[in-house]
Amino acid sequence: MPELLKTESRSVVVRAQVRGGPVPAVILKHFRDDPVCGLDDLAGVDFLSRQELEFGPRLLASDVDARLFMLEDLGRGRSLEELLNGEDVRAATGGLISTARLTGQLHARTLGLQSEYELVRQALPPRPERVRVENARFLLDHEDRLLRWLAAVDAKAAPGLHEDLEDVARTLADPGPFLAFTHGDMAPSNVLFTPSGPRLLDFEYAGMRHALYDALMWLVTVPFPDELVARADITYRITLSSHCEAAQADSAWTRARATVALARTVNLFQWLHPRVLEEDREWAPGMSQRAALLHHLARCRALLAPTEGFTGLARTLESLEARLRERWTVPSFVWPALHELE
Repeated sequence: MPELLKTESRSVVVRAQVRGGPVPAVILKHFRDDPVCGLDDLAGVDFLSRQELEFGPRLLASDVDARLFMLEDLGRGRSLEELLNGEDVRAATGGLISTARLTGQLHARTLGLQSEYELVRQALPPRPERVRVENARFLLDHEDRLLRWLAAVDAKAAPGLHEDLEDVARTLADPGPFLAFTHGDMAPSNVLFTPSGPRLLDFEYAGMRHALYDALMWLVTVPFPDELVARADITYRITLSSHCEAAQADSAWTRARATVALARTVNLFQWLHPRVLEEDREWAPGMSQRAALLHHLARCRALLAPTEGFTGLARTLESLEARLRERWTVPSFVWPALHELE
């Protein structure tokens, strides 16, 4: 009998045994309520398979009309999330560093392959616009949501806020030397450790965009001790630098990190409504929305410190952070495996 691995509104994923075939099992994935994400997922694994890049499961077959595709079964390894929720600090820290190295390899190997990716994606039913343009447009189209937060806590928008948002959006839409194939949803649950090393799962948000979008996992979105963030950052940078000269220049590197951090921090305030001021809810397992907002603001502030520019946006977020810290006292989230590092 097939083994149900995941069922949600967007997709259903099962493991099916194969009798008499070249592999013992395969993964079948049916996408239903969000065909754009489903087709981005299919295009991502197809692109990597055609390039013979083993960063995720190989695509074995697909039927677009049936919204179904078949993937290589990577087995039953542990995810990075499971390692972080475990008791082995060495396994957890090593897992994150391996993930940063894998991510750097993915981006280094796909720099300059925009045309090859577009050929794969354009052979499928169209998406509204390229994912990096979509990201940039969302940032600008919903500036009012950030202003709503400022008004709710009586914080002020600093001069130059709009111009800085436009600057960030331009870089998202045109990352220049940092344009690479990205996973797009680098959550610890999407990293699987197999006998062949770490592999990425679920490419629903994949596409060609700013490479450091994926590095946001350890830089901003997921809480890690500062020392571990620094180790992951340098591991990723060294790996990416083998093919990306811009990553070797300190000024370009610090600005790239600050740009994606600003975008993601503003995005979080665009996604969450100011009703969080009245009621805190879960954002991710073990982490509330208030904790996520404060963590993003603190990490963004740290990444902006060595960078020149973005003065209006930086001052606006500092004002917002000060107001929120006056209201909230939120305990820091610590992964079980990393308690001794705090």
